[in-house]
Amino acid sequence: MKTVKMVGFVLFLSFLTGCWDLRELGDITVVTGMAIDKGEHKRYKLTIEGLNAAELNAKTARGDAPSVVYSLEGETVAELSQKMNTGISRELIYSHVRTVVISEDLARAGMLDFLDFLERSREIRDDLMFLLSKGRADETLRVTYPIEKASTMKLAIQMQTITDNWGGNPDIRLKDMIDALVSPGREPVLAAIRVQGKKEKGNTVDNMKSVTPGVMVVLDSLAVFKKDRYLGDLNIVDSRNYLLIHGNVKLTSLTIPCGKGKDMAIRVNNASSERKAKYIHGKPHINIHLYLESRLDGTQCTDDLTKPETYLKYEKLISDAVSREVESTIKRVQEKFKVDIFGFGEDMYRQDFKQFEKVKDHWNEEFVLADVQVHTSVILRRSGIRTKSFMTEIK
Repeated sequence: MKTVKMVGFVLFLSFLTGCWDLRELGDITVVTGMAIDKGEHKRYKLTIEGLNAAELNAKTARGDAPSVVYSLEGETVAELSQKMNTGISRELIYSHVRTVVISEDLARAGMLDFLDFLERSREIRDDLMFLLSKGRADETLRVTYPIEKASTMKLAIQMQTITDNWGGNPDIRLKDMIDALVSPGREPVLAAIRVQGKKEKGNTVDNMKSVTPGVMVVLDSLAVFKKDRYLGDLNIVDSRNYLLIHGNVKLTSLTIPCGKGKDMAIRVNNASSERKAKYIHGKPHINIHLYLESRLDGTQCTDDLTKPETYLKYEKLISDAVSREVESTIKRVQEKFKVDIFGFGEDMYRQDFKQFEKVKDHWNEEFVLADVQVHTSVILRRSGIRTKSFMTEIK
């Protein structure tokens, strides 16, 4: 009987071991971001941002630095990530990394083999945001900000906000980057950021307390890659057009000419796309159909908005302008970079598999020759809370 009780007691204790690997908050530093540059003396320079948790709590904040930023050089990012305690006292936890920034120089050299470590690591999540810095990557981790005190947390929220409200960020995660690198029908892209202002003042507490920060990290452009090598940039409007092609725009705003020297502001609140790819007479043909629902946000024109024909006129103007702009973006990529960043090769793989199998090893060359047509269907659903503009009464 005693033996049975003892066995039962031991079994009961086995259910109480859930905290065997518990680590107290006072013993760890949570890493929220990493920056990777080319090293001056070694292959890589890894910079991490670790949170000063007390400064993120309104009750315990004393006006000190909200995070600690530390850099180390070495031959592999994997070793460097475990070697950071040469300068940081507490154990580093990487499971909350939200942003990884790589430098322009590193990307131009194609030194992205550290992605293997990031993908293999059981601690680092594959949905972290991947960004390219126009300049040194470590500088982006040293810019304080009044609202979001930690640099990488500010970056993560900033990128998500512009994705939700305008669409300039392709929102590339680690898993997206890996998928594009191994795809025979699509090349990678990344959102490119840069430090705006006097960089030496970005890591001061004064910058964090300023109403108008002297240094900001801003979204700059769309970085284009060929495999693991960075080629150059497209502007921020091209970045939005890239997302329109994929049907990934949640909300955006357009400025459309509606008369001589006059424009109207359009708010797109629903967007989708349909893409068809096939070979015709030995040449790839891509047809893209964009579907946009929108509203009138403002106008400098005096057309009568009580008449249905005005809406039809505006819908035609919007449709033509969007089609021209998106076609221009595609043409620019074909002529300047000569790589398929849009995934038309993946469309061809799914829709004309036999032909794609013949050209998959040199698809980028085929993409340059592709005939791409963009058609846009627009519904202008409303004109705000009024129809007749006061502008008609003062003209």
